[in-house]
Amino acid sequence: MHNRKLWYGLAALAAAWLFDFLFWQKMGGISFVVWTVVLIGLGYLFAWREGKKPSAWSYVLTGLILGFALISAWRSEGLTRFTSIAMAMAGLLLLVTTFLNGHWVAYRLLDYITELGKTVWMGLSRGFGLFARSEDPNAPPVLPGQRSGVKKLGSVALGLIIALPILIVLGLLLASADPIFGDLIKRFFSIDRLPEYIFRFIYIMVGAYVLVGLYLHAVLPTQEAEKPDLQKITARPFLGAIEGNIVLGAVNLLFIVFVVVQVRYLFGGSANINQTGYTFSEYARKGFGELVGVAVLSLLLYLIFNSITRRESRAARVGFSALSVLLIANVLVILASSLMRLLMYEDAYGFSELRTYTHIFIFWLAGLLVAAIVLELLHRRGYFGLALLLTMVGYCATLGLINVDGFVTNQNIQRVSHGYDLDVDYLSTLSTDAVPVMVNTYLDIKQPKLLREALGAELACRTNTLDTAAARPWQDFRFGQAQAETLLRQNRAAWSQYTAVKDASGIFQVTGETKIYSCDPYQGMD
Repeated sequence: MHNRKLWYGLAALAAAWLFDFLFWQKMGGISFVVWTVVLIGLGYLFAWREGKKPSAWSYVLTGLILGFALISAWRSEGLTRFTSIAMAMAGLLLLVTTFLNGHWVAYRLLDYITELGKTVWMGLSRGFGLFARSEDPNAPPVLPGQRSGVKKLGSVALGLIIALPILIVLGLLLASADPIFGDLIKRFFSIDRLPEYIFRFIYIMVGAYVLVGLYLHAVLPTQEAEKPDLQKITARPFLGAIEGNIVLGAVNLLFIVFVVVQVRYLFGGSANINQTGYTFSEYARKGFGELVGVAVLSLLLYLIFNSITRRESRAARVGFSALSVLLIANVLVILASSLMRLLMYEDAYGFSELRTYTHIFIFWLAGLLVAAIVLELLHRRGYFGLALLLTMVGYCATLGLINVDGFVTNQNIQRVSHGYDLDVDYLSTLSTDAVPVMVNTYLDIKQPKLLREALGAELACRTNTLDTAAARPWQDFRFGQAQAETLLRQNRAAWSQYTAVKDASGIFQVTGETKIYSCDPYQGMD
């Protein structure tokens, strides 16, 4: 067992060093895919060496993790990359938690929190097991002076780890005492970067220690986990049915009054809104974010009262279910109101990344609300945690699949045919994910002249940035960015009449037939 633990340690150390190699002072791209594949591959290798069989659900989870890792290496848009990496990391943690049993599909909402918390603790504590002696009692005794090759290798590694900080301290003192020796140390070890090296060494060792604990917990759990009972009550209810129903009924009454107002003014069209003194766009701009917040808080309210309300009698259970379904139905109407406001806002002011995030979120939240109604009616409330997980996966996957920046660009370009202006300054703030849409639109000679001029100027700016950019390390490679750069290089002759030139202030700009376009993007739009 001791020999096997040593291999865990060496593999974890290699994975931690690989993290430093892939990500230190780099933006990240294909590197995250490489690191994810290595982490998962080591886990499956350890399971095979130990004779352990991963759960079939672990293969499904592995596929989801790798999918999100690939999205992060494809898209350049900020939130899409962040959510993809976050979902992949959360998936890795969930994979460690349920690697052998696959219980993640049967977790209640509280189980996800508690079990993932236990895994984090195991990562922080189980690494000490690497140094604990756990010899097989049936193995022959080891005679003095007899040591296996693996144990010797482990002793060498441990000795080097202990010696390294001692050598650093003593070497610094000697370098300070003798300038000739100090110059020699500087030439060989770049002593000016010594603090950086020390910091990197520390986080590599800490990362390796945590990875050891996680691998041991995934492949060699201390005890076999029991499958959660989805019908088991997670908390002891303490609130009476009458009190709980009064709260839900009062909230429902408030929502019904609000819905009635919405039916008359918002769903009734702009004529009714104008009677109140608001313009159509002003009314649309007010409160769609707050309404989404109300929907989220109402769902949380339902979950809380579902856990704390006693329902001993059949009448109490039916009454609670009826009020809960009515509450969620009202929230769906409020969510529809929020969507209507957002659509009006987009129609008046165009599309942006934030509005697109919210647009997609509303639909997935509505799906979660519908799932909550179905689970309540079927008395399968324990599956809400899985429904929430699938909603999060669906939302983050949608961001990656639709190409947010490409979608925003296409929608704003489509608005031009309806008489709206194209906000080129905003398009310049979007990532390279928007380039394919810009290129394809510009190459379409049927597009309006002013639109093609604006896009030609923007593409000239991006081509200039491409020409002046420093070479990136391979770790930062992203497929979508490479595709955009290929399109810019292949088609640069098509917009060659537009040239990016520095002005007096040193900012690149492009002079078109109708106006001057600045290549300096601004960050002031939501």
